[in-house]
Amino acid sequence: MKFTMYVSIASTIAGRLLLTWLLGVVLDMGVIGIAAAMVCDWMIRAVIFILRQKSGRWKNFQVI
Repeated sequence: MKFTMYVSIASTIAGRLLLTWLLGVVLDMGVIGIAAAMVCDWMIRAVIFILRQKSGRWKNFQVI
């Protein structure tokens, strides 16, 4: 559970917030830039979770 939380927080800060600022404000794309940043955040998360799924490290999780 920690991995999921850390990836979500990191991708939100690095992906969504920085790309929102870059696309929405700096490049003056407005709402379209914000939407594109959200999609990029989801794609970053998906790639990280797919890589973890394929590695098999998620099977080592212990409940107790």
